[in-house]
Amino acid sequence: MGKDFYHFLGINRDASLADIQKAYRTLSLKNHPTRVSTDESKKHFYRVAEAYHVLSNAKWKAVYDQFGEEGLQSGVPTTEEGGFSGVYQFHGNAETVFEDFFGGNNPFSELFDFGISGDLKEAPEFGGQFGRARPKQGDDQQKILQLSLEEAYRGCLKKLKVSKTVVNDDRRTTSIRSKTLTVNVPPGTPEGTTFRFRKEGDQEVNNIPADLVIVVEDKLHDRFCRVGPDLYYKHRLELWEALCGVWIELKTLDERMITIPINDIISPGYKKVVQGEGMPLLTDPSKKGNLILTFEIKFPQKLSPRQKEALQLTLRN
Repeated sequence: MGKDFYHFLGINRDASLADIQKAYRTLSLKNHPTRVSTDESKKHFYRVAEAYHVLSNAKWKAVYDQFGEEGLQSGVPTTEEGGFSGVYQFHGNAETVFEDFFGGNNPFSELFDFGISGDLKEAPEFGGQFGRARPKQGDDQQKILQLSLEEAYRGCLKKLKVSKTVVNDDRRTTSIRSKTLTVNVPPGTPEGTTFRFRKEGDQEVNNIPADLVIVVEDKLHDRFCRVGPDLYYKHRLELWEALCGVWIELKTLDERMITIPINDIISPGYKKVVQGEGMPLLTDPSKKGNLILTFEIKFPQKLSPRQKEALQLTLRN
């Protein structure tokens, strides 16, 4: 059935963003490893982080509400032609979610300063009237990483040179510096996948550097396009091939030649599905989506009277 993120946070499905934030704040403080170190509390700390990470994002919440966890993992079609929502993947760091939410590395210092213990539901808001001011982190910055379908199929290491604003040692002025980041792209990485580089974005004076988010985008391919784990290929064929059958030879993304026999009559809208010849699944690269062939039938520009007569005799019978 998939994970019930609303259950993890103890809220109803019609909960507002404020309700989601309040529930995460309470449960993350209650189960944080700084306070409790049992295996169950650690699991719950991770669960509420993942639940908040999804439900606090309007896009992923909408996908989850309609399609559940399966929709997040495999992506769903959008209203745009050929559009696809992309695939959600939790980065797995519950502590990062905690730090992003509270705007600092150790919000418990505020609690200990005020001698607060036990039930944390009434704990003061951090950085507010009763808390020390904390540096804020800049908004996430995005950079597009274009991948060929071959790179996404096999997986690869991509190096990106990025420039960012950094605060100088005098803590008052800034300068631009360049850095090369390495992105490890696993086989089957879907379009829309993000890779987060902590504090590798621009920095303002007295603030924490922003995170840099690398977003995968497919390059146009001369033969294939993909929708989720499936690959689509359009084949152009003659009318007689559509009626009499055809053998199609095709080079795959991993350089294999495959032969696909078509014995059916190919009519407009016909599709041929070849199992297991699509993209590797990110969660299990040994499994693959499907290759789906669509067809464009080339009709003759003209026919001689004898050809028309032959066609009539053949098709009428």
